[in-house]
Amino acid sequence: MFQKHSLKRFQPVCVLIVFGIALFLAHDAIAANAKKGEAKVDKTCSDSVQQEEMLPVDHLSVTEHKLRTADFELSYQAVAGALPIRLENNGPECRIFFVGYQVHGGQGARRPLTFVFNGGPGASSAYLHLGALGPERVILDADGSLPGPPAQLVDNLETWLRFTDLVFVDPVGTGYSRCWKKNGEKATQKIEGKAWGVKEDLKTLAAFIRLYLTRNNRWLSPRFLVGESYGGFRVAALADVLQNNYDIALNGVVLLSPSLEFELLRGNEFSLLPWVARLPSLAATARYHGKAVGPLGKDGDIRQSLQDVERFAVEAYLPALAKADTEVIQSRLANFIGLPAQRLAQLNARVSPRIFSKELLRQEGRLVSLYDGSVTAIDPDPASPFPPGKDPLLVQLNTLLAAAFNGYVREQLKFETDIPYEILNVEVAHRWDWRSGLDGPQGYVGVAGNLKNAMSLNQQLRVFIAHGIFDLVTPYFGSVLITDQMALDPAIVSNLQLKVYPGGHMFYTHDKARQQFYTDVRQFYLMP
Repeated sequence: MFQKHSLKRFQPVCVLIVFGIALFLAHDAIAANAKKGEAKVDKTCSDSVQQEEMLPVDHLSVTEHKLRTADFELSYQAVAGALPIRLENNGPECRIFFVGYQVHGGQGARRPLTFVFNGGPGASSAYLHLGALGPERVILDADGSLPGPPAQLVDNLETWLRFTDLVFVDPVGTGYSRCWKKNGEKATQKIEGKAWGVKEDLKTLAAFIRLYLTRNNRWLSPRFLVGESYGGFRVAALADVLQNNYDIALNGVVLLSPSLEFELLRGNEFSLLPWVARLPSLAATARYHGKAVGPLGKDGDIRQSLQDVERFAVEAYLPALAKADTEVIQSRLANFIGLPAQRLAQLNARVSPRIFSKELLRQEGRLVSLYDGSVTAIDPDPASPFPPGKDPLLVQLNTLLAAAFNGYVREQLKFETDIPYEILNVEVAHRWDWRSGLDGPQGYVGVAGNLKNAMSLNQQLRVFIAHGIFDLVTPYFGSVLITDQMALDPAIVSNLQLKVYPGGHMFYTHDKARQQFYTDVRQFYLMP
């Protein structure tokens, strides 16, 4: 089922979208019984363990909202709560937390419905929820850098709620989603780790989607999936799994900074393509900081300005690596990525993102963020050859989102619980079972074959892949190489779009990128 597999239990560096997973929409049947403007929440639990560790199932908070601007007005309903999903027949039960939004009036149940996921694995849906897609978003600096605390929310003029209902979903172990083994009515053992694997994750999320469609009478709605980073991996696989195993066909999928084939992200010094895939993003970052030769285009033409780097990567750099004759390209490589040729010789012309993060601005005492090469931070340990274990940008973003979501869910969505909201649960990534996604004994997990199969069986399925040019975690050129190798049939090749924006892994943290992305995706949804 999955392509290019791995025996290694590596920890992928794409946690956000790592961005990650979000699903949102309203529970129509429950909402019909709610008075306008009134929140209904059942905060009772049968015992203290459940009260602290599991959400009450099927008890939803339903609230009414309006978003007014000079250009438009949206009247919508928000539903926050959990649906019950079993890991296996008669097995432990999981409570999957979600926040759903549904606009009143118009097409009703025939309105497009979008399930949203972040990545990690281990990331909650808060990144896409409050960063780009939801009706409220956290205020960030226009250039993608982050303000200090406290977090502040503002009406999101680029909310996707303008053209689709939304459901933000937190996979098991993220957000408020938990699993417990039960003895009668008493929760006795926390076992959510059983859901932490490639196939297990897809099974629980597919079951959630089917249950949500059923309980909310949305089987006749146009259906879309959105996933960021490992969430993009999820979405590409779900497009195949849903139609083959659950009889659910999709209209479209949107993949943000996806990790489609982990072979292109991890590898080792003997794997050639990962070095090639990273090169254009390293060059873009070096040009942004004035450390490399060549222009860097703006906005719509930003990738166009890197065509010389892309050609060099495939036509010169790759053959040099294959022939183990890198000396002939070291001076050109130095000009492209801003590191001295002598240092490149020491590295055998192989520059990892972590080394690049440390080396590019070493003389200034600054680190380059792996998640957004245009953003820098003070180097806390200049003597170390490597950057700190946690990326400064990610740490800051997590603190802002944690504060913003915890305030938002209580104050505006009227949903209260003492369970900690896990923005990014690193335990999930550490314990993730990558072997469950393998068809064979070796290799790396990948889903390009699943995406191709889904598009081939459903010739109306449209795919939109979006990347940030400064993303050193899941570089855009990797998706370029993979989609070229997919060799889609001419009848469906136009169904796939790939666009690059001026930003990083979470490129929507840049105002211009988020605004252009909104315009492009709205057009994608409205296509016949």
